[in-house]
Order: sequence, then structure tokens, then C-alpha cells
Amino acid sequence: MNYYAANRQLLTARADLPLADIDNSRVPPDFVSETSAGGVPTARLAGKLMHSRRDPTHEAERLVESCTDRATVAIFYGLGLGYQVEQFLNRCAEGIAVVIEPEVSLLRAALETRNLEPLLDNQRVEFLVGQDPDALALTLRHYEHRPVRTVRLRSVYQRNQDYYQRLDAVQQQFNARRDINSNTLRRFAGVWIRNLSRNIPLLAHAAGVSVAAERFSNTPALMLAAGPSLDLVLPHIEALRRRALIIAVDTAAAALAAAGVTPDLLVVVDPQWWNTRHLDRLQLNGVIVVSESSTHPRVFRLLATPPLFAASLFPLGRYLEQSTPVSGTLGAGGSVSTSAWDLARVLGCRPIYCAGLDLGFPQQRTHCSGSFFEERAHTLSARTRPAEHHAFAYLHQADPYPVSNNSNGRVLTDKRMEIYHWWFANQAKIHRDCVSRNLSPGGARIEGFPFAPLDEVLALPECRRQIDSVLAEVQSAAATAAAAGSDGGRQPLSDRLEALISELQLIDRLCSQGLRTVQRARRNQLAPRAAVAQLDRIDAELRSSQNRDIAGFMVQDVLSGIMRGDDAQRHSSADPLSSSQAIYDALQRSAAFHVTELQRALPAARSSE
Repeated sequence: MNYYAANRQLLTARADLPLADIDNSRVPPDFVSETSAGGVPTARLAGKLMHSRRDPTHEAERLVESCTDRATVAIFYGLGLGYQVEQFLNRCAEGIAVVIEPEVSLLRAALETRNLEPLLDNQRVEFLVGQDPDALALTLRHYEHRPVRTVRLRSVYQRNQDYYQRLDAVQQQFNARRDINSNTLRRFAGVWIRNLSRNIPLLAHAAGVSVAAERFSNTPALMLAAGPSLDLVLPHIEALRRRALIIAVDTAAAALAAAGVTPDLLVVVDPQWWNTRHLDRLQLNGVIVVSESSTHPRVFRLLATPPLFAASLFPLGRYLEQSTPVSGTLGAGGSVSTSAWDLARVLGCRPIYCAGLDLGFPQQRTHCSGSFFEERAHTLSARTRPAEHHAFAYLHQADPYPVSNNSNGRVLTDKRMEIYHWWFANQAKIHRDCVSRNLSPGGARIEGFPFAPLDEVLALPECRRQIDSVLAEVQSAAATAAAAGSDGGRQPLSDRLEALISELQLIDRLCSQGLRTVQRARRNQLAPRAAVAQLDRIDAELRSSQNRDIAGFMVQDVLSGIMRGDDAQRHSSADPLSSSQAIYDALQRSAAFHVTELQRALPAARSSE
């Protein structure tokens, strides 16, 4: 029996399946359907069984045994006839199945051989059919806090082994990025909140990067990072400045100053005090500084004029910005260079030339000459610990390894740089209309950022007068937006702060109630049914909080560990209250921390209005 007509009716409702390609495809000649001993369909591919010839369902159960969490995201390498996907959906009530099939013809074969309604009519199933392996990275971004498992269908995996190995690499990058994000959140969450709270007076009269969006349409931009190859560009910087908008990262600011050039826009987004040292003794008059509200407050004390703020990536920042003119988001890939490139894109610049974007260590160097990092190494050097010692330690602390560079050679990079490399390559695929070039001959090769010789930029026509005119327009628009402050029907910032403090204090009290209930249940002072009822009521009240994500921001690490099973011994099934206790404890500490910082900021917020 051919099931294609019945299955096809369900295809029209799915945006993730290429209906036209499926209609035009044909079943591979080496695909042969059979009937198993149990009477259900099975099949062979190139002579190899895709599923058991006795009991495909029982075999599928064994394939998904590793999917033990009800919220697991299962990545299926190959659909086959779909038995393993069905068993996963039955096993994990809240699980997400991502089915990856490089050959449309194999999907056509499954659609003709078996009724796939349980998969096609299920919103917990996502299909990636005939797509580049990097498409998986975009899908996984939505599931950073869930456990992820891979289920391989052997016959299909062996048929397209190179393709699936590329998928393995995508998952490895995702896991590395997730680990880095988790570690970054654990390390900096409190710093971000503290900085943001202390920058609240600035937000009352801030302008957003949206005032500059598309104002430099089709204007060349030169994005300057602080990699070693920046040294190749700086001798020509004055000639380049006449031909392109200069956007620099803070780590390159000192090197630019030493070359006698001031950038048009300077991007500063780091929360750490040490990072503010890049701006020491620099004259920033006339520079448009682009920042974010969680940047260290010292940066803004060094500025002669207010910055342009990119919209916050954090729940607290987004909440507060509703009372301000701040708008316009910049991409964040873990490095200030990613924000600087995305700023050039938002401004409408085309093409975007990148200098100092090495994403590696050409000639065993870590930064350009004159950067704060390099100067600090010289300052800290001693007879027994020369500057080279600091460079060696930085270079080797993340297990460097070689990759291809832009000169058909090799350059050392590391796991930190790999995350940024993935981000830039991914952006090139998302924003195909945004032409980008890399001027670093010795830097790591980035797909979508082909190498361009410096002469290509020097051959561009001069446009400095036009650039300066548009910069003046941006500064005027920013001043107008900043002067408007909280006008325009927005709730005053101090009122919004007071409302949030009250809500966070309520979350604090609810968590205290939850912790007391857990303790009473453990001491057998409360019957299990009564304890569950009380905890359900508390959880319902917490979920009803409009801004629970603000307090929950500092709890993500705890939640992720519980959901992914990273702390299985502590949160074991033998003590089901452990997870609740861990969440209440972390949420209470987060709420109390927010309240303390916001109460300190409240008087300054009132006086700034």
C-alpha cells in the first residue's frame, strides 16, 4: 500500500518540510520495503536493514533508552520509517524531536511506505530535510537549557557519514558555546546586575542605536578589532579613514590613539573594571561611543557626551528600558568584535572590512602593538617573568590547535576563538546581503568573510565629507532623543523601579514559604499530599509574576543543571524535594540581591528625572 497521498495532506501544514522538493523526488532504487515478522513495514537500504525484520518497535525502544528526561531534545540522524521518533515521543512527554534527513528521496520513501501521521501532525517534531548541517545550530539555540541526546540510525548514518560527522561538529560547537555561556553567566550575572543598577540614572536620558540605523546605507565601514594583524592596517589608517566609516572596539582604542586617529564610533560592552583601562588617558571628544547598560560605570564617567545604548540583552535591562528612548539591538557572540560588526550591519554599511579580526594567534601573538593587554604584559614583566611569559600563558591556557588561515597556511586558535568564529560564519549565512571582507592575511579563515587585500580598500573613492555629515546627523538625533527622556507617555523610571522592587520582595517571601514547606515535609511535619498542594500554590504564584524572568536570570545555571541532569547525585529521585529546594534557594538569593541593588539606585533615579 502506498501511503503518500494520505501523508501528503499533512505536509501542507508544515513549514519545515519542502513540499515541492518532496513531490518531485523519487524513492531511491536501493530502497526496498518489506514486511516484518510482526506484520509492520520495515525496509532495506543498499541491502542493509533500516529497522529490525522481527520487531521494529521493540528495536526503536532500545534506540531511545538514553532519553530519560521528559524534556529531552533528541536529534535523530536519519528518519528511516520513523519508529524511533514515535517511541521517543511516547517516552518523553515534553520532548522535542529534531529529525535530520539529508536526502529528500529517503523522506519520500518513508512517506510512501508507512503512515507517518503521528509525526507529521505533532508540533513536538521538527524536520531539517536537505539542509546544510549548520542549520542545526539555529535550531539548538532555542534549547540551550534542555538535555540533548543524539539517536543515530546506523544504515542511514553510514550512507551519509560525512554529512552526519559535520552535524557532530555542530553539536560539539553548541555544547562548547553552552558551557561557555553557562560559565559566563555564573561568573558575571551579579556584575551585570550591579552595573546595570548603577547605570540607571544614565538610562533616564539615553538614546538608542536605532537613531543611527541605516543612516550609512552602502557606505564602506572599517571594523577594527585588536588582533595582531591590526598592525598591518594602522600605517594606512589616515588614508583608510577618508574612504570608510571607522568603527573600533575598545581593546583597539589605545593602538588607534598611538597612530593619531580617532574612530568615528567606539564599541564598549564589557562589564569588568579591568576592561575600562583600555580607555585610560584617551581623548574621546567627538567619538560616538556605543555601549550597553550593563557596561562598567567607569566607562561613562570617562565620556564627554552620553553614549548610544544598544537594547539590553538582560531581563532587568529590557524592563527598565521601557521607560526610556533606548531601542535597537546588537548581536552578542561573546566578544566586543561581534557587537562592532553587527553595529556596522545595523548602520547599513556595505561592504564591511574587518581588520584585527584574526580569531587566532598569527606569529604566536595575541594582540596588536600598543593595546592595553600588551602594555600591561610589559608593565608586569620582571627578570624571571618577561613579557613573553604572559603571552605564552595566554596563548596556551586554552589548548591551542591549528586551523586554516587566509593565506592558505595554518594559524593557532583555541576553543574561545572557535565560538566567535562560529558566530561570524553563522551571521554571514543569516545576513547574506551584508558583504563582509577580512583584511587579516594570517588570521583564521571565516566562511562568508573572504580575505581582501588592503589595496582593495585604498582603491575606494573618498567619502569622508559625506561620513562626517551623517555623523553630525546621528549626534543631533541622539541629543533630541536623550532630551526627550521619559516623555511620550512612558512610565517614569523611578515608578517602574518601585513596582519592580515590590514584586521582587514578594518573590522573596514566596521562596521563603517554599523553603519552609520543603523543610517541614522532610521532617515529616507535613503530609506529602499537603506539601505538594502548598508547593503547587507557591509555584503558581511565582509563575503569575509578570517579571519572574528578572529574578530567574541569576537562577538559569541551577535550572539548566537540573534539567540536563548535570547534578544527578544531588537531585536524585530518592529525594524529589531537592530540586525544589535548590530552585527556591537560588531564586530567593537572586530576588534579595536585585532588591538591594535597585534600592540603592532608586534615589539617583528620582533625582535624574
